[in-house]
Amino acid sequence: METTEAIRILCMEDDAGLARLLERILERRGYSVDTARDGEEGLALLAKTPYEVVLLDYHMPNMSGMEVLRKLAEHTQQPSTIMLTGEGNAEVAVEALKLGAADYIVKDAGTQYLELLPVVIQQVLAKRRLMEEREQMNKALRESEERYRGLVELSPDGIMMHTGGKLVFANPSAARYLGFDNAEDVIGKPVMDFIHPDFRDAVGERIRLLERQADCSPWAEEKMIRPDGRVLEVEVAAVPALHEGMPAVQVMFRDIKERKLAARRLEHMALYDGLTDLPNRTLFFDRLSHTLSLARRNGHLFAILFLDLDGFKQVNDSWGHDIGDLLLKETAARIQDQVRDSDTVARMGGDEFTVILTRIHRRTDPGIVAHKIIESLCEPFLLHGRTCQIAASIGISWYPGDGDNTDTLLKKADAAMYQVKQNGKRGYRFASDISQQEEVPS
Repeated sequence: METTEAIRILCMEDDAGLARLLERILERRGYSVDTARDGEEGLALLAKTPYEVVLLDYHMPNMSGMEVLRKLAEHTQQPSTIMLTGEGNAEVAVEALKLGAADYIVKDAGTQYLELLPVVIQQVLAKRRLMEEREQMNKALRESEERYRGLVELSPDGIMMHTGGKLVFANPSAARYLGFDNAEDVIGKPVMDFIHPDFRDAVGERIRLLERQADCSPWAEEKMIRPDGRVLEVEVAAVPALHEGMPAVQVMFRDIKERKLAARRLEHMALYDGLTDLPNRTLFFDRLSHTLSLARRNGHLFAILFLDLDGFKQVNDSWGHDIGDLLLKETAARIQDQVRDSDTVARMGGDEFTVILTRIHRRTDPGIVAHKIIESLCEPFLLHGRTCQIAASIGISWYPGDGDNTDTLLKKADAAMYQVKQNGKRGYRFASDISQQEEVPS
């Protein structure tokens, strides 16, 4: 069975713990991984061993990631390099790409970039293979037009050539991407008819540059548009060429819809609770800050409900985590049914939930909503043939009466909920009704 064992990866990372983590993740994928503590050690290994991919940390002692890239640029044959940087600014990315990096990844505090790293490695390897194929195709074009056509017509990527603003060649994949049954139907059409209006200026400038100099255009994300109006998200590279002795541009493109969907899934995982699909703590605080800013600007009221389930632990301990998880999902749905679409329901962790009631009209409105939520949660739950009963304790704070910042408002709602717990559970209480002696110590 074929594996990726032959693919060798060198990881230059001065953080020993992170280097070991990267090594384990990639070796589980079947790659052969070596590590280097700094740029000098990494270059020494490169001099002795051929690697397909180099993972290069931006910050390293003795020799920085950029200095390593400059050293590698001195050689005609070099591995595909992926820059790992904690500095997510455009200047770092542009400099790394100019020096020959194939791609870059921004390190995040939650290490979610580690989930994306194997995908990027696969893409870089695929790009390398495609660039090699493109070089072979250019050579075939010079030797024989027929030989060139035989190669490109089998490519799964779209390949087109245009000169003077008109398409003169398209392979079957390009025709299918653009909504045509036959490649011949594309010939003669203006290339700009297939470029999304948002990208026409940039594409026009790229064409002018390619027609004037023998230099390739690196891979870039763009949008194309079909005659039926459907928009395609694509990754495009272009290279200068000749067609019947005239300057032309050869374009390769591929649909990146699936990659975009994967990126959106990762973003969703970072902001939403995996069990209930409610906003998590990160997104809750972001929305709370936004709500507070709007309230300050427009002078309206809003409230926070801090909710803790009564009786959840008994259900979870008695009937197991599967039933407990189902109960949390059903609880989330019931809470959402009692609030407006403009409000936010979030899971803070465990059996704690929060609600942001945006733009309330009266100070008493949150109590009405809290009562509805409690009544809803007190109705029996039928879960896998089992009937269980819970309730809820809710603390309420409101802006501006209970505070003018997010920390104070959340702390007071939590303190009010604590008092409900202390006084028998199943109910709600306003933070403004609690004396200082009753507040939970911080």
